[in-house]
Parts: sequence; C-alpha cells; structure tokens
Amino acid sequence: MIEDLKTKSYVWQIMIIAVIFVAIIGMKYTSEILAPILLSIFIAIIIYPVLKWLMNKGLSYNQSVLVTLVGTLVLGAGILAFLAFSLVQLVKQLPDLTITSGGILAQYGNEIIKFIVTHIPLENIAGLMALGIFMLFAVIFLVYELPIIKVRLVKGLGADSPTLNKIFDLVQANITYFIIRAKVNFIYGIGVSAILFVFDINFAVLWGLLTFALGFIPYLGIIIAAIPPVLVAWAKYGIGGAIAMGVFFIIINTVAESYIFPRLTGKGLEMSVFVVFVSLFVWGWILGPTGFLIGVPLTLVVIKYLQNYDETRWLALLMGSEEEERK
Repeated sequence: MIEDLKTKSYVWQIMIIAVIFVAIIGMKYTSEILAPILLSIFIAIIIYPVLKWLMNKGLSYNQSVLVTLVGTLVLGAGILAFLAFSLVQLVKQLPDLTITSGGILAQYGNEIIKFIVTHIPLENIAGLMALGIFMLFAVIFLVYELPIIKVRLVKGLGADSPTLNKIFDLVQANITYFIIRAKVNFIYGIGVSAILFVFDINFAVLWGLLTFALGFIPYLGIIIAAIPPVLVAWAKYGIGGAIAMGVFFIIINTVAESYIFPRLTGKGLEMSVFVVFVSLFVWGWILGPTGFLIGVPLTLVVIKYLQNYDETRWLALLMGSEEEERK
C-alpha cells in the first residue's frame, strides 16, 4: 500500500512537470500569435488600476471606463506615431554616424553601428504598426472586459473558491510588480531623456522611451538600452564620452535593481537571481523579444502553479529567493 502511494506521488510529479513542458512547446510554436496577446494582457493589467482609481474618486463605472479607454487610445496612438517617425529618422541618420577616433575599439564600435543599421526592420514598419494597432485595441477591449470577467469568475466558481482566490492573488501580485516597475522605469526614462538632451545626444526622447520599455527586463534591460546612447556619445565626444555614458547607465541599473525596486516591493522578485536570469532567456526563446519583457511574471505564474502540489513544491522552493529561505 505504501509503495502504491509512493508510485502515485511519483507519477503525479512527472505528469505535472510534463504538463508544463507540453505548454512550453505549444507556446513556442504559437509564439507569433501568443506573444502579442500575452503582452496585451499584461499591459491591460497595468492600466486596470487606473480604472479602479477613477471609480474610487467618485466617477461611475461607465465614466471611469470611458476616461480610461480614451486615455489609453490617445496615449497608445501617440506612442505608435512617435515610434514610426523616430524609426524613419533614425535609419536616415545612423549611416552618417561614424566613430572617427582610431584604434581597434573604434573599429568594433563602427561594426556595431553597421549591425544595428542593417537589422532595423524599416521595410516592416507597416507590419510593426499594424501589430501595434492590434495590441492597442486588444488592450482597450481587455481593460473594458476585466471587471466583467471578474464578476463572471465569482459567479462561476463562488466567492469563497480557493482556486479563485489563488487566481486573484496571482493577478494582484503581477499588478503590484508591473505598477512598481512602471513607476521606477518612468522616473529613469525621464531622467535618461533629460541627461541625454543636456549632452545633445540625438533622439534623447526615443532612448528614454527605450529605457522605460527595456527596464521591465531585470538586470539586463537598462544595460541593453544604454548601447545606442553610448555609441552616439562615442561618435560625438570620443571614447571618454562613451565611458561616461556607460558609467551613467551602470549606476542607474545598479540603483534601480539593487536599491529602489527591492525597497518598493519589500521583498524583491521572490526569485533567485539565477532563476530570473535564466527565465529571461528561456521565455525569450519561447516568445521572442516579448518573452524578455514578461518573462519574470510568467515565471511567477509557473512558481505559483508548482506551489499548488506537494509533489512539485520543492521545485518552487528551489526557484525562490534567499530572503524567503531565511524566513
């Protein structure tokens, strides 16, 4: 009897892990469709608290929805128009951007610039804009539907359902994560744009927006966002300017990841640094660039799933942070 129970536990362990792998394979083969849908869902999660905030301020549900949706539409359309214009101008100016200082480093810098120029999908801007428009309206419809979906879930599963409470806790955890990330990234995006504007770095606003977006990638995002400004500073001010710009972004990244974000969350990402780092590349492989942006919350979903079963709870503990282990 005891052996049967052990066998059953072992089989359940394999089945749960197998479900995860099957889901990952399915996501990989449907990534072109799934990635923008998932990103739209997470953007809607960020925007949804705005609707709740408006309702708490005394506006009716319909008024709050209208204000939120109009604001989302205006902001989204403005960002898409700005990106389209900036990309066209960027591609026109980048070929003239050359590092003239001598040495092997300058040669490598020019090779990087050439690589960036040749890999900007200018011919696909129309497709990128179409994808952006799809995501914009997907976000709008999701924001409108989220309160209704919540009511339906409560009716279907019951207000006291443990499953429903776990879903709400998971959604709330992701909302908290994204709101804090968005606040930190917004501050740094504005700061980066201001500094770059003062030092006359081309496309300062675009690089600030890039810093904001890539800031959702823990540890690596801000460093990646630093590459274009560093190259421009190198071309305009020499290797000293590039080093100064690089140090500036390293300081920003260190302060954001090691001080501000953990302080605001109170407990950081609830994942080990190794798991965060690996998860970025795993989700990047599965979903493409979108996977880097939403890899952390998706990993949190996997961890919560593993915590639900005794057979796989040890995996969730292995993926947890050191802070949780000390408690």
